Amino acid sequence: MSTNSFFGWNLLYNSVTQDIKSNQDVLICLAHYVLISNGFECIGIGDSKNMDGNEPKSEALPAGWVDHQLRYVYQGRLYLLQGTSLDDGIMINLIRVDERTTSMIQLNSRTVLRRTGSIDDMIPNNKEVVKQIKEQLIDKVIISSKSKDSGSQTAPQEAQRTGSATRFIDPPEPARSLPGNLGLGPGRFGGGLGSDDLDPLAGIGGPRFGPGGSFNPIGPLGGGGGMLFQPPGRFDQPRGGGGVPHGSIPPGARFDPFRPPDVDGLPPRRRPRPDNDEMPPPGFDDMYM
Repeated sequence: MSTNSFFGWNLLYNSVTQDIKSNQDVLICLAHYVLISNGFECIGIGDSKNMDGNEPKSEALPAGWVDHQLRYVYQGRLYLLQGTSLDDGIMINLIRVDERTTSMIQLNSRTVLRRTGSIDDMIPNNKEVVKQIKEQLIDKVIISSKSKDSGSQTAPQEAQRTGSATRFIDPPEPARSLPGNLGLGPGRFGGGLGSDDLDPLAGIGGPRFGPGGSFNPIGPLGGGGGMLFQPPGRFDQPRGGGGVPHGSIPPGARFDPFRPPDVDGLPPRRRPRPDNDEMPPPGFDDMYM
């Protein structure tokens, strides 16, 4: 960019020459010039995020700009420019207040060779610096804001075309298969273990449902199979004794034994020795009593 391309630079810079104290001030002045050249308008200094729309707009730098905190308006949006001086340069942030989007650029103070004269004398590589300010400081925050605006406008249009809100449905979980054989014979649940518990007609004759839900029109007459404690069949019912009278257990009912099964039909035996949980009589182990 030649000197002739910086239209209005000399007028701007000459109006603040008395305020220039450092190379960082020159770079802030150049950043302000690039912002004004791209449609921004300055409305004062500070970091206030409030705007009533009645603020006076200007292309000139306001009094107190050397604090490196300036406020701008672009297309009705409020922007804040903040400069932070570093040892060898300055870091400049441009913030769009309503969306809190931020861009940042860091400029080296050694790019400024002198503080008076033409722009080519002051900043020999002014083309590169202006391009850097335009792309990294201005375009980033404006492009990101435009993409958000376009996304917010597209969403209602899509909803209007579809006529309903987007629904997110979790994918169905894959079916969990159990081992086909646990060493207990064929069957869906390991040899049909427990399958009769799911059959309301088990053990009473009539239609039966085998493992896997297969239909069997002819079922056994006695108790079904596959239970943890096999119930006694029609001819295996306890025949009295031991507190279990004959016929007290319905055919095919689950029968959980409540005493050792080897006591039925045996002659009375001598009373066994006391168990460990029974108190022996006094002097039980005294050989002198």
